[in-house]
Amino acid sequence: MIPCMGIFSSCRREKSEIGRPYAGWKEGEMDIHHIYTGRGESSFLIFPDGTSMLIDAGDYDPATPGAFNFRDIKMCDLLPDSSRRAGEWIARYIEWINPAKTAVDYLLLSHFHSDHAGDTQNPATRTQGREPDYVLTGIPEVGEYIRFGKAVDRGYPDYQYPKPVTDIDFCADNYRAFLQWKMKREGMQAEGIDVGSREQFVLLKNPQKYGGLFEIRNLAANGRVWTGEGKNTVNYYDLNPEHTAREDNENKKSIGMRITYGPFRYFTAGDFSETLPDAQGREVNIEEEIGKVCGPVHVCKANHHAFLDAMSEGFIRNVRASAYIIPVWDYLHIQPSTMTNMASRELYPDSRIIFPTAFPEVVREAFANEPWMASVCPTYGHVVIKVFDQGKKYRIYVLSARDERRTVEAVYDFVTEGGAR
Repeated sequence: MIPCMGIFSSCRREKSEIGRPYAGWKEGEMDIHHIYTGRGESSFLIFPDGTSMLIDAGDYDPATPGAFNFRDIKMCDLLPDSSRRAGEWIARYIEWINPAKTAVDYLLLSHFHSDHAGDTQNPATRTQGREPDYVLTGIPEVGEYIRFGKAVDRGYPDYQYPKPVTDIDFCADNYRAFLQWKMKREGMQAEGIDVGSREQFVLLKNPQKYGGLFEIRNLAANGRVWTGEGKNTVNYYDLNPEHTAREDNENKKSIGMRITYGPFRYFTAGDFSETLPDAQGREVNIEEEIGKVCGPVHVCKANHHAFLDAMSEGFIRNVRASAYIIPVWDYLHIQPSTMTNMASRELYPDSRIIFPTAFPEVVREAFANEPWMASVCPTYGHVVIKVFDQGKKYRIYVLSARDERRTVEAVYDFVTEGGAR
């Protein structure tokens, strides 16, 4: 994995793109869009043949009247502006970039938290006469504009494993009502994640041309982690059933996957974090375990927004990315300890660059003298990975999120040269 020379400045050949609208996707490329709204996390992916996937569409705003707020939160700016909710901004982004416009092949919900699915405490419109009705926030709001071929989540169909899914974060029941309506009204399919599989998400437009180069491997969900052999998994909840009786965090049940295009590798895993006990009751860092089975990647979306309980040293030693993407909506997502881990040359010596989708000025000023700031991209907004030349090269763009022109503000070139180490 060898980044281009001058990794911390745009490569000269691509300076002509800066200041212009992003050119978009074309066949043979893989685009991964980390969409900034300031209200949650959302990624939109276009695979080399045009097959598409939306991962999450959060809408969480504790500043709205009556909203649930479990701690003091300083929200980042809602962009492009407050005239629409996050779900509609995401849908408009998809319609702009997606070759099939309003038709998206896969919807993946990484886990049941409102900054990934949409918060019903938001003062948003509620449907009428859909039996059951639901609030148009997050994923359900995106679904007012976008048709999905198949939805995949960690609990379908009964949402009972490893323990019954509750609505503590005000999104699960709403999401399930949305699923029922889309399946009944539009024929959308739904299924639970199949950990260990590489057949659940496949190319649908032209698999003959690109199938030999492309793979999505489901690495983890519900405390189950792939072993790296066949479809074998280790299930930490089954190793120690007493754990299911304890208070439990939804984050550790997040879906994680590795996406491969030729030699290029990308990792994403919702808010994967924390520990689970093994058969002897010893706490296991499951983030580190998923890092081991994933192996080195070129680009890694940060787990849990790079908050304090994620991006551990053991995980980073294993994924060894050249670029880390942090979906930011809260001032507290920029944490010195995790930023230090991602930038550390002691964990692995290679160059790397960190791309937060937002970095509020007051936070930048507070951390201006931190050594890890030298590894942080100074430009913020939508972060787009474009993989091309059958995965041998990739480019990372930062697009302005201040309006819908999506102007290119920074470009970084990389080469994979034989793939991840």
